[in-house]
Amino acid sequence: GTHSTKTISEVSGTGRKPWQQKGLGQARHGTLRGPQFRGGSTMHGPKPRSHAIKLNKKVRRLGLKIALSARAAEGKLHVFEDLEVPTHKTKNIVNYVNQMENTKKVLLVDGGPINDNLKLATQNLHYVNVLPSIGLNVYSILLHDTLVMPRDAVDRIVERMRTPINR
Repeated sequence: GTHSTKTISEVSGTGRKPWQQKGLGQARHGTLRGPQFRGGSTMHGPKPRSHAIKLNKKVRRLGLKIALSARAAEGKLHVFEDLEVPTHKTKNIVNYVNQMENTKKVLLVDGGPINDNLKLATQNLHYVNVLPSIGLNVYSILLHDTLVMPRDAVDRIVERMRTPINR
């Protein structure tokens, strides 16, 4: 929203009355910087503003609940004790994803900060993405068809859902 036009107070020029009010047969004008004159202002033109859309916190939480429930109902939500990867090799993740049926894109949700081995093992795969549990959102859930998360990530998400909304 950086587009902008100049209003009558922003256009450069004099503020002098161009001709007297009566007696010339001309229409009355107070300035030559009005929108009807060449070099004048633009009325009701665009001004810099934010185009952001605000969603209420309750609505955001409800969307996250619905998206997670939908993935669980489809059987596309896999919960494990932990997401420990023995090495940073990508073939471990590839073998794991190949074992899953009907999987095109996988979202790995880690409980705390993302493990370095997990990050290195998945950074070369375009169909596997990793997120911390605090960054989980509806768009990411809908973009990926399978969710994989450890038990502590589930606990943190449930805790996040139950915390009261401060006003």
